[in-house]
Amino acid sequence: MEIEILNWVHETFHSQAWLNYAMKYISMLAAHGEISIACCVLLLIFKKTRRCGLAMAVALVCDFLIVNIILKNVIGRERPWTHDELYWATGEVGFYVQYGIELSTDYCFPSGHTAVTFCAAAVLLIFYKAKAVPAVILALLIGLSRIYLGEHYVTDVVGGIVIGSLCGVTGYYIYRAVECAVLRAYNKNRYKLKTRAFRTRLPRRKIKNNIFF
Repeated sequence: MEIEILNWVHETFHSQAWLNYAMKYISMLAAHGEISIACCVLLLIFKKTRRCGLAMAVALVCDFLIVNIILKNVIGRERPWTHDELYWATGEVGFYVQYGIELSTDYCFPSGHTAVTFCAAAVLLIFYKAKAVPAVILALLIGLSRIYLGEHYVTDVVGGIVIGSLCGVTGYYIYRAVECAVLRAYNKNRYKLKTRAFRTRLPRRKIKNNIFF
């Protein structure tokens, strides 16, 4: 069934060269999580957005471990283009050669491109609500591009959406737990720290026997 969907996409849309190139470059935005990592670094630079950046960094680490290290290798689903039914994809004059598309060699469930972008988008939604809608739209386009290019089955992308979003939410709550623990520890010791700092600033008085106190 899913191979039939990919063949239908080929027969319906792949005659449009401009769309093929557009989907290729949209997909490349998340080839190694570049757009999500760049967004995270940008958020970390500015003090106003640093909390979001820290939460996103935690979420991206969760996503990498769960998707790339665990799920892909445990499930071990082969790429669609490894099947003979995708006759148009590979070969010397195939779709991938014609448009210079680099084939992913790892397993395909869930879609890593989709998961990493939805992971970042989920964190942005938590912090910025409606302002993060463009990030969600871009993540959807990246997911669709993976199906369009025949690099993933539909279920790979759906799995990437769900798992990536859960990683984003999980990363946020891990960050919040750490942040709250640090604040509690600081507030608990704040009086002692202030008292110690005050004492070090007290002026010293000199007495006759040259002893300071």
